[in-house]
Amino acid sequence: MNNNILATITKLLLGVLYFTESESPFIGADWGKITPAELLHKIAIQYQSDPSNLKQIDQAAFFDRLISKVDPSDAPMVENARKIAAVHAFLKQNLSNITVIRVEGSSKIPVLVAGYLPDGTCIVIETFAVET
Repeated sequence: MNNNILATITKLLLGVLYFTESESPFIGADWGKITPAELLHKIAIQYQSDPSNLKQIDQAAFFDRLISKVDPSDAPMVENARKIAAVHAFLKQNLSNITVIRVEGSSKIPVLVAGYLPDGTCIVIETFAVET
């Protein structure tokens, strides 16, 4: 099941970009069976960051901003937002405990969307924000 979910997420993310001061792709990964507390610890280690730099963001607000804050006359941005809306809908249907975590502390900020499959497997979608 994990491979099918991850394959579908990967397919939905094709060509989708996270627009900040630059454009970053989204990449999905299976992080295995880890608890939410272990997830934060793993993120801190993976990004060599102090746990105090991990900022959790409401996932609905995160996706709403990506989907609704788009110039309706900019066709590529509208299409990107449509794809992000499809990804968010799929995540809400297939994952629980969805959270968005920013690893702050530098101008290149890892942004991770994490959620859990019914068997406890953590699926993470990673991108980067550039904020100077």
